[in-house]
Amino acid sequence: MEASWRAVPTFEIQARYDTGEPMRSAQVTVFAPSNPSTPWQEGQTDAQGRFWLQPDPELKGLWQVHIRQAGHGVVVKVPVGEALGTPSPSSPGFGPLQRGVMAACVIWGCLGTALFFLRPRPAASVGGERPSSEVGAAALEQD
Repeated sequence: MEASWRAVPTFEIQARYDTGEPMRSAQVTVFAPSNPSTPWQEGQTDAQGRFWLQPDPELKGLWQVHIRQAGHGVVVKVPVGEALGTPSPSSPGFGPLQRGVMAACVIWGCLGTALFFLRPRPAASVGGERPSSEVGAAALEQD
C-alpha cells in the first residue's frame, strides 16, 4: 500500500444577491481554460452561497465559474498558474452601453454647469432701491 499527497489550491467562491442574501443551492458550472464550451465540473452552492473550486493545476489560465439561480447569474473568472498571479475578487465591469451613458451624463453635467455660469444676470437691487430706469419713470409720473 502507498499514499502520497499534493498541495492543490482550492478557491472558495461566495455568491450573494445585491441585498447580501446568499444564493442558496444555485447551479454552478465550471469551465476549464482548455475547453471553455464543455463543463469541467457542475454543482451547487451551499446554504451560505459558497462553492469550492479545486481546479487542475496543470490547466493554467482563466477558469470560468457560472453561477445561476432564478434568472440571476454571475460569471467569476479564477486565474490558475504562476504567470497569472494570485486571484483577486472579481468586480463587474462596465459594458459599452454603460460606459456611453456615463460619458453622456458627465458631458451633460459639464455643459449644464458651464451654461449656468455663462447666463446673463439681472441687475440686482440693493435695499429695495429700484434700478435707475425705474426711478426716472417714477419721477416723470409724479410731475
